[in-house]
This record gives sequence, C-alpha cells and structure tokens, in this order.
Amino acid sequence: MVMLVAAIAAGCRYVPDDVVKGNGKNGTANAEGFEVLVAHARAAFAQQPRSVESVRVARDKYAQAIAGRADDLTVLLEAARVAMWLGEFMPSRQERRPIVKDGIAYTNTALKLSPDNIEARYCHGVLAGMLGDVDHDYGLNAAKTVDQDMRGLIEKNADVGHAGPWRVLGVLQMRAPGPPTSVGSLRNARRNLLTAVEKAPDWPENQLYCAEMEFAWAKDRNLPAEAESARNRLQKYLLGSEAKAPAGMEFEFARWQEKARELLKNNP
Repeated sequence: MVMLVAAIAAGCRYVPDDVVKGNGKNGTANAEGFEVLVAHARAAFAQQPRSVESVRVARDKYAQAIAGRADDLTVLLEAARVAMWLGEFMPSRQERRPIVKDGIAYTNTALKLSPDNIEARYCHGVLAGMLGDVDHDYGLNAAKTVDQDMRGLIEKNADVGHAGPWRVLGVLQMRAPGPPTSVGSLRNARRNLLTAVEKAPDWPENQLYCAEMEFAWAKDRNLPAEAESARNRLQKYLLGSEAKAPAGMEFEFARWQEKARELLKNNP
C-alpha cells in the first residue's frame, strides 16, 4: 500500500494529529455493544472473496465501536488497516478522503496508547501518504511524514507489512520530486525496493513496484537489460501461469495484476 505522489509542491497543510476520544471505556453510543460491533467488523473484513462493499461494512462497524470506546489498541489497528485497504482500493477519491483521515486518527490514538508500536507507526505513514494522494493540499507534509515514519522503522529493521517500510519509502522516493522540493531519488528508491524484494520475495506487491523502478532505471540510465528484468519479474510473480495470489488476497492480487499490465503497456 503506497501513495501516488502528485502535486507535492502545492501541498501546505499538515497531516492531522487528532485522536479519537470515545465515550468511555465500558459504553458505546450505539445500540450494539462494543464486542458485537467488533465481531461484525472482523467478519466483514474476513469475508472472501473480499470486496469494496464488505470492507466498507467493516469500516462502518469499527467506526461505531471506536466512537464508544477508543482504548483498545488491537481494534484501533484493525480499523486502521481497513482504512488503508479502502484508501488503496476504493474507486472514488472523494469518498476515500474522510476514511483515510479517520484512519490517521486511529493511528494517532494507537500511538498515544503505545508510542513505540511498530504497526501503528507503519499504518500512520501509509495513511499519511494516502491523504497526500486524495488531497494535494497535504502533499508536501504527507511526503515528509511518510519519509520520517518509514526511515524510523527501517532504522529498527522493523519488518511489518511484508517489508512494508522499504517498499513504501522506495515508492515515495521513486515518484516524488527530488530535493529541495521533496525526497525523490531514483537511486535511493532502487536500494529500498530491491531490499523489499530481498526481504519478502513472495509478496507480489514488492515485485510490482520493483519492476516499476526497473523500468524507470532503464530509461534514466539507458539500460535495456533493466527493462527486460522488469518484464521477467512481472511475468514470474504476477502475470505468468504459475503466479498465484497469497492466501486470502485474491481481490488485491487481481488489482496488482491490472497495474502490472498497465506497466507493460506503458513500457513496450
């Protein structure tokens, strides 16, 4: 899960630092109890095949539960992951914006409860990047936030999200403008995306963005062999007859395959 860096130079707003207060530890503002709402949310997110509609149900149930009780770290992180999923796969940019902002509030709350929590920090960075994508006013600060969060995790060698910190930072560096505007650097992107592939080679998303980097590297350095490596990578891990979705990730894999085909189309 990564952001599409766009109009970074225009961004001037700061990623929100608000938290969710809830209505108290033991009560909810809803007819359904906290545990029931969470159970429904988990069931909706676990539904296979996954769909935008089922994940939206999960999002709504988590929101209702957390509105009444915002002190459960596990639930906050689950809700943040749901927000990340919708931030990546929901078609409507306008609809994604409030969901991503809610997700940031969940991660802020989780970090208040557990300041060193690795997953909370990772989700915070990913959601900040998504906010920069759906609202370009946040672009510059969102890129800075992603950079800080992922660098901090990489310094700890924190392997979360299938080498997520290296993947997310690499994509940011690949797509963002370079200094002094932002943190873009194709050389640094190459290092981080190759590290992501080394750490989690069986995660198709790592291979997808590594291929994107190789196409860019081939053009930048006039190295046709890099483009051929990218094509072989996409065929092996995403498009070939032996390429398979990770367990429970059929919906996501199909979307990654779409991106892979688009890469090939744009890099004949």
